Order: sequence, then structure tokens, then C-alpha cells
Amino acid sequence: MRGLALLQGVIVSIWQVFMQIPSETDWEGVQNSNDLDAGYAHKIFFGKSLSEIQPDFARNPIERCDELRFMPKIPFQYYILAFRDFVINIDKLDDWKSDGASCFISLIAEILENKPEFIAPVYYELEASLEFISQNQALYEADEDIYGSFQSTMKKIRALSQSAI
Repeated sequence: MRGLALLQGVIVSIWQVFMQIPSETDWEGVQNSNDLDAGYAHKIFFGKSLSEIQPDFARNPIERCDELRFMPKIPFQYYILAFRDFVINIDKLDDWKSDGASCFISLIAEILENKPEFIAPVYYELEASLEFISQNQALYEADEDIYGSFQSTMKKIRALSQSAI
């Protein structure tokens, strides 16, 4: 089983080398649809690299998290990595530590439950960051009475990932 996980990690790493900013085709025409949420996500994210979108996450990770929910699969798979990069860089989160971490870990659980095919190709790129966040809730200043238990959410993520991946 460990060999399979290693092989999947290598495949994901190779995939990331070939990853490109999602094209207009990848966005599946959302900018011209009646889906206002997906259209707004397109307006904010389209054409931006993982590093170029970081200031948008810094302005409001709660809103960026919500926009990720409405993206088509390929843009989601690309930009969830930007959200990971934002949340894991704890020294630059300023006032967004707890909200950013909570939104990220909760979004992964939600997408694994409702759209596992969105997460499967990138899960191993997210897993270590999810584990770090779940084991360091205090570092993110995320009061368990307000944000719930990150470890409980991670337990759910692990269970969902077993059936999804």
C-alpha cells in the first residue's frame, strides 16, 4: 500500500510539472453562463498563476474559498494549490490565520464528500498541508469552540479520501 502511495505521489509531481494556468476552455464557458458565482470566480482568477493569485487570497480568503466551490474541475484543481500555498505560509496570514485554515480544511472535506473527482488528482499535493493544519490548530489561533476540531475534520477527510482516491 505504501508503494502505491509513493507511486501516486510521483505521478502527481509529474502532473504538477505540466500544470498550466487554466485556459478559457478549462473554464467551460462560465463567464458567459447564468451562473453568477462561477462567473465571478472566473473574473477574479482567470489568467492568474498560483503566485499572482496570492494577493487576492490575502485580501479575503473566505471569499476566495467560496469562489473555489463554484469553479469547474480544472480551474479548481489548479487554484486549490494556491489556497494551500496561502494557508501554509502562516507568517503571512496576518489576521486570516484561523479563518484561512478553517476555510481550507473545511472546503477539502466538502469537496471530497460532494465532488471527489475534483480532489482525486491533486489530493496527494494537499495531504501534507492538511495534516500540518489539523495538528497545529493552536498555531492558527483557531479556537475549537468557534472553528470546531481540525483533527476531527481531518479524520473525516482521511475516511473520505480512502473511498475517493
